Amino acid sequence: RSSPRSPPRKSPPPRRRSPSPAAGGASTKPPPPEQPDVGKGLVVNGTPLNTGEKTWQAEILIPRSGKDSLNHSGNIRTICFRGPSRTSEEHAIADARELEKAAPDGPVAVRKASMALQRTKKGLA
Repeated sequence: RSSPRSPPRKSPPPRRRSPSPAAGGASTKPPPPEQPDVGKGLVVNGTPLNTGEKTWQAEILIPRSGKDSLNHSGNIRTICFRGPSRTSEEHAIADARELEKAAPDGPVAVRKASMALQRTKKGLA
């Protein structure tokens, strides 16, 4: 038996390189934008209840700390912490103030505050 031979393979063409910034190809990437709401508590619309009643939820963006504080393009990495869903917007505003109070102490403190708020919703605190 003889097996059919496949034609000889050609080597792929050489890859073209994009010009480096030193070679005149200046980077057109703009500087990273500032995130205006970092560290500020916000109240956002939550998921409506099964009855159709509106809900609100406090949330806050906190910058990550340590080696993960910037992403590959130099933007600040943030963590979003949320409070429980509330049927009263005033209660959600109070939750946002609690999260803001914890913000200067960093992500760990905000996580603790968020968890404490979740426990009050469930009646455990």
